[in-house]
Amino acid sequence: MSLYSEFLADAKEMIADFGVSGSANSGAITFQCLISDPAVMTVLEAGGYCERTQYSVRLPAVTASWSLPDGSTGASAALLSGGVPIASLGQGKKIVAGGKTVRITTQTYKPGSAWITLVVIDDNQ
Repeated sequence: MSLYSEFLADAKEMIADFGVSGSANSGAITFQCLISDPAVMTVLEAGGYCERTQYSVRLPAVTASWSLPDGSTGASAALLSGGVPIASLGQGKKIVAGGKTVRITTQTYKPGSAWITLVVIDDNQ
């Protein structure tokens, strides 16, 4: 077993223990993910200062669908294709994570990592 596969197995266990439901592509792709507590920051925009709420969302970097130990869906499709996250997890796309509709502002994936990390903001911002 490679070190990478051990990391991915650990990521799946964390998702099984602490994950929340998520979806992308208008619900066509479902997955379990981790979502951080909200971080509120003040941003200077045209017209003055605005508060922006952002979250960090982490998903296992899986290349195929998988199931949780209880039989429920871990991911209904591959979240990584050709070594890069799928287009539905791209910057500017909307996802649902933990019941919140959010927009992706940043996507991070280091080749070989067990995680895809997304920085997201509330969709109404």
